[in-house]
Amino acid sequence: MIPAIALTVISVFIVAGLAWAGRRLHISNLDAQALAEKIAFPVPVSALEWPELQVQSAVPQPDELSPVIVQVGWPAHPEQAATLLVALDDHDEQRAVSLLCRWSASGAGIAALRRGAELELRRRQSLERVHVILLAEDYQDGSDRFEADW
Repeated sequence: MIPAIALTVISVFIVAGLAWAGRRLHISNLDAQALAEKIAFPVPVSALEWPELQVQSAVPQPDELSPVIVQVGWPAHPEQAATLLVALDDHDEQRAVSLLCRWSASGAGIAALRRGAELELRRRQSLERVHVILLAEDYQDGSDRFEADW
């Protein structure tokens, strides 16, 4: 009886470990795929071509949740920033705004993937996602900023 229970417990741990490893592998593959898509743009002209975004702020409209103004930066190049105006495409807009605000507060890395007319914003090393439709983008490249030579 005891060997059967021990075998059952060990089997449960093995299955749980394999499930956890499979989930981590799936998330790593998503991150690698997002990075591979970005390599095609050696000189990005849009924030959506950056390998990684960092949500700096997310501001929904005062009277309704969508559209949302999302300010993003490129962690590897802090001088570059963009402001995105997005319409939430999720069925649960409150959840989507909550995720964007949480990502902003934590400084999480985000991958932006185009899916036709819509975008998928996914937190790196996670399966948390927000589906949006890009309405407008204001991209600011830090190279055109005024620098004084004193």
